[in-house]
Amino acid sequence: MSISALIGISLLLVSISLFVYQIMIAFMDMGVSDDFNYENISLADLVDSSTIEWVDGISSIYVQSVAETLMTMPLAILLFAGAIVFFFIHAFTSERRISKG
Repeated sequence: MSISALIGISLLLVSISLFVYQIMIAFMDMGVSDDFNYENISLADLVDSSTIEWVDGISSIYVQSVAETLMTMPLAILLFAGAIVFFFIHAFTSERRISKG
């Protein structure tokens, strides 16, 4: 198994674990009420506010919009997308073994 496959598997497991954690927190916050409040964790929640201000200072509006999208995207989806990218890297760079016989 290649390094890219291992990275993809680990990103997938972290993504699933984070999603399950967020669901468990939503159920635990529910208590005895009927309100299910699911909240996504994003990179903006994890980094310092100076990083978010740095993204606002990017001169190119296109790069700034991509950076803001990545900062506000749910972290579980971002990790899942990273896993898919590494699985594609593994699929296109791995050697094919052909069995004879």
